[in-house]
Amino acid sequence: MKEDKNDNFKLSDEKEVLKLDDSHIHDFEYHKAAKNISFAFFLNIIFMFVVAVGAIYTNSMAILADLLHGLSDTIALGFSWIFQRFSEKEEDEKFTYGYRRFSLLGAIITSSIVIIGSVLILLESFSRIFAPVEPHASGMVLVAIFAIFLKALSVWKLRDSRTLNERAVSIHLIGDLMGWIALLGVGVILIFFNIPILDVLLSIAITIWMIYNLAKTLFYSFKILLLEAPGNVNQDILKRDILSIEGIDDIVKFYLWSLDNQKNVLTVKINLKDDLKVSDTEKIKKSLNNLCSLHGIEDINIEFIKK
Repeated sequence: MKEDKNDNFKLSDEKEVLKLDDSHIHDFEYHKAAKNISFAFFLNIIFMFVVAVGAIYTNSMAILADLLHGLSDTIALGFSWIFQRFSEKEEDEKFTYGYRRFSLLGAIITSSIVIIGSVLILLESFSRIFAPVEPHASGMVLVAIFAIFLKALSVWKLRDSRTLNERAVSIHLIGDLMGWIALLGVGVILIFFNIPILDVLLSIAITIWMIYNLAKTLFYSFKILLLEAPGNVNQDILKRDILSIEGIDDIVKFYLWSLDNQKNVLTVKINLKDDLKVSDTEKIKKSLNNLCSLHGIEDINIEFIKK
């Protein structure tokens, strides 16, 4: 019995039974992302009240900086939550590819707001280097312990970030957590030693770290908006596998892009060999769909032509 060459690209019956629809997986991830961001948003509101009292009581530059930072955090998280919820909507006549890119928009707005706020905090911190104010050390320690607890809860909730929006929020929260752990250490040191400049230096170090990481997320988000080919798909191997399918003569056009860093889309125009029947094109189409699924491509648009 002759073996069909296209069998190389067919999934087994067992795999077909176990395989989940990619779109359903992504829809679940987007719904989960919205819940995680809303959790962080409401927890951050509680955090803001605690830090406001702490900043007034301790006279700490680092805590005051985090209070201003927290204000931009709350605004940014609010935007992230709204856009993440919006991205869960199904496609319609207005947005035929769906609303997933609103999550990407949320990542850009979140990163931009926090970067602007961080730069302002950085400038204020630099101005305090030569005139540091002695903070209330024991108060710093108490505020830091409570803040670490709240931030750790948010980081834990976002530990499995999938969307870029979630990732931007997660990086931000990790930076906050690191800052408060360091602030706790500085508070303990200041109880025993009078070195108020440590408070200012800590604020500068954490702010620079956050600006760097959020700038990377912002840059990556813009690259997706500009339709850069996704890095998780090897185009050379994919093209080679497509050309190895029986009946395909050449690839005329090949457009690969990502909708939101998760859903990869391929539009391909293919030259077929002259001696093919209509039934053969259906086999080729099925093989292409199976092949693209194996390469992490969720949506494929195929056009066949003959020389």
